Amino acid sequence: MLRNPIEVYRGIPFLLTLVLFAPRPSEAQDWPKLPEKNGALMIPGQEWPQQPGAREVRVGVYYPDGTRASIGPGTGIFLVLHNWGGLDVDGTASPSVIAKQFNVVALSVRYLQSGKEEPLGAYDFGWIQGLDALRALWLVFHELDAAGTPFARGRIFTTGGSGGGNVSLMANKLAPRTFTCVIDMCGMKKLNDAIAYKLSGSGGLDARWSRDPASPSYLSPGAQEIRFVGHPAHLAEMKRLGTTAKIVTVHGVDDKTCLADGYEMVANMQRAGLDIVPVWVTKEMVDGTVFKSTGHSLGDRTKIPERVAGKWLQPAGAEALERKGATDFERKDEVRYATTDGAYVISYAQGFPVGRFEPATPAPTYQDHFDLLNVRSADGKSHVAKTPAEWEERRKHIRAALERVMGPLPNPAKRVALDVVVLEETKLDGGLIRRKIRYGSDATDSVLAYLFLPAAAANSKRPAMLCLHQTAKAGKAEPAGLGGNADLKYALDLALRGYVTIAPDYPSFGDSKYDFGSQHGYASGSMKAVWDNVRAVDLLETLSEVDATRIGAIGHSLGGHNAMLTAVFEPRLKAIVSSCGFCTFLKDDLPSWTGPVYMPRIKTEFGNDAARVPFDYTEIVAAFAPRPFLACAAEGDTDFDITGVRDVMQAAQKVYDLYAASDKLRGYYPPGPHAFPADARKLAYDWLDQMLK
Repeated sequence: MLRNPIEVYRGIPFLLTLVLFAPRPSEAQDWPKLPEKNGALMIPGQEWPQQPGAREVRVGVYYPDGTRASIGPGTGIFLVLHNWGGLDVDGTASPSVIAKQFNVVALSVRYLQSGKEEPLGAYDFGWIQGLDALRALWLVFHELDAAGTPFARGRIFTTGGSGGGNVSLMANKLAPRTFTCVIDMCGMKKLNDAIAYKLSGSGGLDARWSRDPASPSYLSPGAQEIRFVGHPAHLAEMKRLGTTAKIVTVHGVDDKTCLADGYEMVANMQRAGLDIVPVWVTKEMVDGTVFKSTGHSLGDRTKIPERVAGKWLQPAGAEALERKGATDFERKDEVRYATTDGAYVISYAQGFPVGRFEPATPAPTYQDHFDLLNVRSADGKSHVAKTPAEWEERRKHIRAALERVMGPLPNPAKRVALDVVVLEETKLDGGLIRRKIRYGSDATDSVLAYLFLPAAAANSKRPAMLCLHQTAKAGKAEPAGLGGNADLKYALDLALRGYVTIAPDYPSFGDSKYDFGSQHGYASGSMKAVWDNVRAVDLLETLSEVDATRIGAIGHSLGGHNAMLTAVFEPRLKAIVSSCGFCTFLKDDLPSWTGPVYMPRIKTEFGNDAARVPFDYTEIVAAFAPRPFLACAAEGDTDFDITGVRDVMQAAQKVYDLYAASDKLRGYYPPGPHAFPADARKLAYDWLDQMLK
């Protein structure tokens, strides 16, 4: 949606934000009465910040036999929602047919931005639209209850096509204990970057959002996350709250609009334990009557709900569904979804939903980056952490400090399909396979990498390593043993020891043509590299040869601190090796970190002053605890001062001790220059075997 004033909190104190910009709810008595026969009425909608003031929503009401008197104890309620740009019943099922077929009060909803003449601004994409639909549903529920009319309160359904499928899914997310069954017909699953900014892969959709924080249509992280119906953390919260809805999602296998997002949502819902039933329409299913296409249009959207979910929608029968327990309307409490920048809250205190955004309290800053057991609270008070649980808050503060410098880690809605393409495959001695691959990272870029599969991986799941190269034009080819320094072929070396390994290009190295432009949405090359590495871990998890619980990272120089920065944000990395990759900023050449490849804000916002930079490598290493970390640092390294490395390791040891993981933090300091010599590599490989095999 467009930027909600309660989403706009920069520079406004938190409590004042909530007071000034809280939505203005309507009292229940202000709402209209249900018509006695099929008809339309207007209900209060939540205020739309793009056009402040009272807003009304048109609702079409369709009874089983055309009159309110036809409602009986078995009658349910069914939202029937139109498509993006449509009105009332466009692009969805016929509510009059649905009402009679399934003995329900069917509702069409002219939710926010309905019709071809949409208001200016960004397309809402299910937030206020979902609240509009839920308010229509609440009206019927409340009116029947108030009149003492018996109805089947456990039979509440929703369906919609395309944009209506999106709003149906969002309504179920915003009211996770209300619906019995959801039938999504090719609905959009998330406001991905391609659709938000009309990039390649948007399927022609343009939601008109902006990356510019000063724009009224700025897409904040939280605004994007709440509109991701497959958000893993939000699905986990729905499961915790006790959602039981059966979700049927229908897509043609040739849908060019949102098929990949559909696959992602299904996989995420399955992992979360939700009741998801995917229907992938193939050419064999096209009968010319119900299904007429394997594309986005699908076919007859009035007949599709009966075909894919009829046995669950019928008022009676062996498989007819009826939800148990109270709806969100009746519970009158709040549903809360945490985002990277705060939380979206849906209050049912008055029965009908009122949505708001609560911004996160800014993380406190720390002047002494070596006092690692010190934990500050939001009110500025400090205490010494005496248990791991007490220290966890400091870990969050460290991550927030890195994001102040590197820019935010892309939120889960930024993920695109990996779409792995094998460009080359070479069989090496001993049955080892080397593949040159390309995988999707984000909406504007893909990454080239070398992937090694050892012969043993064909018979059992193997540990895996993310192998990150140094500053070298060869990029990924160096750790793959195809060029550069032969001492740095650790992707090949570890593959020969039985690891599945992947070596991606750092942005602008090797085959990468990345230009660090603002159109990509990153504040630093460092964060772009971190995200590329996170996606490499995603890729490793998809491989049948990989044990996803045993993935580590290794790198030298640039690759060393690239591995470390990634590990702060990626908990799936279970062991980290950094060779000549860091020292405390207090003993480093800070301006060398400020180019576009690294972290420009060190210069532009923190004046190349280590005392002003909000983090140091002491905190990065501490943030690994209790995961194993090995630092190999050469005594004669002129890039990273060896005393600065020892300072970091000594400071971080206190946190490892707190976690009873003292032996998981190790330093090795060979003589010689900035290098990864044979003795250090052997020690690192043996250490990884101990940690991951």
